[in-house]
Amino acid sequence: MQPYWKASRTGPPCPARTPAKVRELLRQCLRKDPASRLSTIREARQAIERARRGGNRRLAGAIAAGVVVALAIGTALSFRRAEHLPDRSDWVQLTKFPDPVSQPALSPDGRMLAFVRGPRTTYGLGQIYVKKLPDGEPVELTHDNLRKVGPAFSPDGLQIAYTVVDPQFNWDTWMVPVAGGDPQPWLRNAAGLTWAGQRLLLFSEIKVHYPMGIVTARDDRTIARDVYFPRNERGMATRSRASPDGKWAVVAEMAASGDWDRCRVVPIDGGSLGWQVGPPRAPSSFGAWSRDGKWIYLTSKAGGLFHIWRQRFPDGQPQQFTSGITEEEGVAMAPDGRSLITAVALESSTLWIHDARGERQISVLEGNAAYPKFSRDGKRLYYRVVKAVPIVGTKRDPGEVWVADVESGYSDRVAPGFEPLEYDISRDGRQIAMQIMDGEGKPRLWVAPVDRSSAPRMIPGVEGLAPLFGPAGDIFFRHVEGPSSFVYRVRPDGTGLRKAFEQPAFYAAHISPDGRWIRTWGPAPGYLNSVSQLVPLDGGRPVVVGSNMVTVWSASGDSVWLSAGAVPDGRTYIVPLHGGKLPPIPEGGYHSEKEVAALPGAIRLDAEGAPGPSLGTYAFERHTIQRNLYRVPVP
Repeated sequence: MQPYWKASRTGPPCPARTPAKVRELLRQCLRKDPASRLSTIREARQAIERARRGGNRRLAGAIAAGVVVALAIGTALSFRRAEHLPDRSDWVQLTKFPDPVSQPALSPDGRMLAFVRGPRTTYGLGQIYVKKLPDGEPVELTHDNLRKVGPAFSPDGLQIAYTVVDPQFNWDTWMVPVAGGDPQPWLRNAAGLTWAGQRLLLFSEIKVHYPMGIVTARDDRTIARDVYFPRNERGMATRSRASPDGKWAVVAEMAASGDWDRCRVVPIDGGSLGWQVGPPRAPSSFGAWSRDGKWIYLTSKAGGLFHIWRQRFPDGQPQQFTSGITEEEGVAMAPDGRSLITAVALESSTLWIHDARGERQISVLEGNAAYPKFSRDGKRLYYRVVKAVPIVGTKRDPGEVWVADVESGYSDRVAPGFEPLEYDISRDGRQIAMQIMDGEGKPRLWVAPVDRSSAPRMIPGVEGLAPLFGPAGDIFFRHVEGPSSFVYRVRPDGTGLRKAFEQPAFYAAHISPDGRWIRTWGPAPGYLNSVSQLVPLDGGRPVVVGSNMVTVWSASGDSVWLSAGAVPDGRTYIVPLHGGKLPPIPEGGYHSEKEVAALPGAIRLDAEGAPGPSLGTYAFERHTIQRNLYRVPVP
């Protein structure tokens, strides 16, 4: 029997029966010389279209599937590692917690380490700790139920500033003494605060029409000046660090969807928008400077896992600094410049079903299972297999979509070779819609039959994010237009393209089973911050659900899940519905967990997941996270 995989001396391993045209295209994607390598999906699409015009749909499908993977590998090959990678045997473990810690910060003299003990590396429930280096016992400084992010030492090393995010999504700076004492609110509407001088602050501020940007001010908030605000109202510049000479800042920026963008270097005098740094089209969550200001250190997700990269300032090329099966996120540079401290994580995610028989795991051969969706009849469970464990409640990692038979547990790929960032299944269970980034970084929408009876095809003329099937088979998606984004709808064949409603939306995530409502997150009249809303698709006034409340209907429409925003991390309430009506929502939305818990028939669920066909059936993720702080030498 001919082997399925056949090695090639002139190119990558390919299936033995792979057509010659596909093998040649893969070789073009993976050539060692970047100048001669196939670099964009536009060139690949031309080959696909030639195959289709020639009537060879099977060849076109094989090319389309292979090119996505090949282009990703080719892009990764265009970067190089730093000349002297730190040897893992030289890394020194500084904390030994059984649960996760993150976001390290060093005192000005390098003798004390502050961090957040909690599951998230962004804002989330957790406590601020401090530890004397090298061998002091960690001391818990806060003891509350507030979401926190970004500890930073004051210039005298006596206090720690940190950000608190309240249920209304206000971002304020609090202070706590290093020696212990009651934490106190300090600056309203100030996040990610650090010092750029003895009395000069650098922090993020929310303004009307701008979710968040970077400003400077004195510690009494006088002499304030804008440093950088994203060019449109979708972005959030949430973290910043000043260069040693005080002239530049490296900024970590988020899109409205919650995805990290590339880091950016901007002049602190606000004279320009600066430029992006780090690997292209790869999310970066932290930035820092070397002691002499000649290097920028970043935590970037190029390749699918967060690792530390560095780039010579101002015009060097990105170099990978750490690698391996762990993820490294966060960078605190030692004052002597000879080491940095980062959070090193090993994470896994498994998928489980809860029903009348109890709980059982869905078997996944490799990778992490995430983002479950039930078919309407509850007989099949769709999910993505991703490299990195997703942050709860997000959709930030691409991965192949699989489907599992709920009764037997048997799983199979839905669209082999395609790794969507987001996806949805049609109401009749026959089609999958996928958001795929092309070689130019543009979001394209693809549609494929779930039974793989024909090749996936791209919806022509559409750039779209987060596809959602409506009851009539139309695909709803978000399209960026200048400083805003709007929800559009289109038929799977590309006809009938039109705006679904006039109100801007930064995100659209779920459509009710009856097709009457779509959940969005975006601006609303009378609100400074964006809010979660239910927008009627037949016209009418949107209903504000809360500052960041997630609303998901069950497939049958007999219940709705309410979670996040007004309730603590990972806690969800299942609320029965009657006659297709919405649950009682107060004017302005829910403001506390107590309001949600008091809804008639509300059932508390200490997890987030996907509703099934009946009230007691759902799928959920279980995450295992081991994350501690390490000191990594800097050559």
